[in-house]
Order: sequence, then C-alpha cells, then structure tokens
Amino acid sequence: MQKWIWLFCITIICTLFVGVGKAEASNESGKRYIGLHDRILPIEDIRVIDGDTKVPLKDIAKYLYVPVYTKDGTTTIRKSGKEIIFNHSTGATTLDGLDQPWEPIASIDGELFISVKYIARETGFQFEYFQQYHTIRIYRNEFNHISHKAFEEVIKAYAAGEQPVSTTKKATVYLTFDDGPNQFTLINHATLEKYKVPATFFFLGNHMKQNESIVKTVSTSGHYIGSHSMTHNRALVYGSTESFIAEMKGGADIIKELTGETAYLVRVPYGSKPLVTESMQKSLRDNGFKMWDWNVDSNDWRYTDKQADQIVKNVQDGVTKATKSGDKDIIILLHDRSQTTIALPKIIEWLQKEGYTFKTYEPDKHITQNFLRDPLL
Repeated sequence: MQKWIWLFCITIICTLFVGVGKAEASNESGKRYIGLHDRILPIEDIRVIDGDTKVPLKDIAKYLYVPVYTKDGTTTIRKSGKEIIFNHSTGATTLDGLDQPWEPIASIDGELFISVKYIARETGFQFEYFQQYHTIRIYRNEFNHISHKAFEEVIKAYAAGEQPVSTTKKATVYLTFDDGPNQFTLINHATLEKYKVPATFFFLGNHMKQNESIVKTVSTSGHYIGSHSMTHNRALVYGSTESFIAEMKGGADIIKELTGETAYLVRVPYGSKPLVTESMQKSLRDNGFKMWDWNVDSNDWRYTDKQADQIVKNVQDGVTKATKSGDKDIIILLHDRSQTTIALPKIIEWLQKEGYTFKTYEPDKHITQNFLRDPLL
C-alpha cells in the first residue's frame, strides 16, 4: 500500500512539473501582447488594472485609426458615429453622453490608458483572448485573417524573438477630398467607415449650405473639415486679396456654424502656386489659417468610372515615389466624385497592405505642405 502511495505522489509531482514547463513554453517571459488581425502590435506598456488589460490611448488609437482630441480638460474619441469623452478632472468616462459604470479610461501619471476590449468593441472590432499567451487579438470578420489557431503560432514566434519589432516605420498618409459635400461624399465616407480610416475633407461653402447633414455626419465621424472657398470660381477667389480671404473665411465660418469646430486649415482652389500672391499669403497668416496643398496627385478628375484603376495606379506610383524620396507625411489629393468612389477601396487596401499609417489633419500637430514653401502656413 505504501508503495502505491509513493508512486501516486511521484506521478502528481511529475505532472505538476510538466504542466509548469508547458506554461512557460507558451510565454516564458510572461509578457503581454496585443494583436491586430495577423500581427503583434509593438506596444510595450501593457497593464492589467482591476483585472482589465489597458494600453496607452495614443498608442492603440493610431493602429485602429481612431482620432483623439484633447481640449478644455476633456479627451474625446469619435469613431463610427460614437463619442467617448474622458473628463480629466473627475476621471469619469461617458459614451454618447451616458456615464460608464466602470473606468474604461484611466489617467496614470498624466497619461491616458484605455481598456483594449472596450475600444475594440466600441469602434467596431471583435476580440479574442489567448489566456495561455497573455494576448488579446483585435480583428474584424470582413477582413481576411488567419484562424485563431494559426495566430497562436504568430504569438509564439513573436515571443521567441522570431518576429522582432520593426525599426523601419512607413510614412503617414493623409487622404484628402476636395469639392464636397455632395452625394459622392456620402459614398466615400461610407468606405472610410468600413475600413476604419480617417480622412480630411475640404468643403465648398455653397455646397455646405445645401448639404448641412452631410457636413455634420463627416464631422461627427471624426474626420477633419477645412475650407476650400465658397465658390471655387477662379475669378471670384483670386480677384483680389479681399475677395480671396472672404472666400476662404466664408467657408470656415460655415464649418464652425454647423460643427462647432474651428477650421484652421484651408486648401485653395487649383493649388497655391502660382495663383496665391504674397498679399494673399499674408492675409491667410494674419487670419490664423494654415494651408495644405499635396505631394501626391491622383488626377482623379481626369478619368471616368471605367478608368478608376488608373486613379489607383496614380496613387500607388505617387506614394511609392514620395516614400523613396524620404517623405514621412504624404498628402494625397482626391475629390468627391463618382470615379473616386470606385477607386477608393483599392487605394485603401493597397496602402494598408504596404503598411502605411492613416491620419486625419491634427491642428495641434500641423505639417507644412504647400507649394509656396511658406513655413508659417
């Protein structure tokens, strides 16, 4: 009897050691990881707070293409028609005006951390937790991705150092759309929402008067809206410095009226060179405006619906050239037109596949991009 007891004890001890060995093999370092579709994100500061996995908001937001605004003691996240607001003084979080019964966002030493599962769920993603590997995978079913079983191999390879964090960062791209709002703005907007990609729109004042609901929809989704003048009429816009600034300011005033947001950024019709005079430049600066041209022109206005693939090629060629020349911020010129709505999904899919990061214009992180080479604009 005593012999059998000893054998039983030895078996239990061996089982425990084998079990521990397997657990350590799954993630020897005990580190936590965040996955997005088929890759591990290079996010290092992952914390478990009150049983919930949280990461720096600024880090996860850029990978999920979620615009974040901080102003007057609050931080606002707008995406997919939802608005999440964190109050820095009270520490409270609201979703579409409703108090959240827990703390999905926490301020730690002045930096905001957000629940990974919360931001995934509220921005249209799903998630899977791999407990053995301390990993949360964020994904969307409408995008092709490997199975969860296959993703376990990705985690193990990454943990083993076979997939080190890349030190080569692709450029940031800014999709910009001129001449709206119109019916094609709604189609482009729907495509951006489908792919969870932010953009920047330059609207015409007279069009905004006729399509107020579209302006509000685009703004609520977190995209930036700038002025593209009132009329786009070359003679009216560039007739004099006074008419020029009146055209640009008129559009900005309508944006403020409809969205509550101040339009700091403008795009002048036909580009700034050679039509914008030194006096017009000064007037823009005096009125607090910034100005964007572009460094990749899709030339979409030249083509028909049947030629949409040429628009895609133009963007691919332009972005590739800009990348090779060392541009870190690539501003792509598009328009709210029928042929562009056809090309846009392919453009986004190619940029995502190539590893580019999408952003909308950020007033507090202005990037100088104008043909006049004016650093103050």
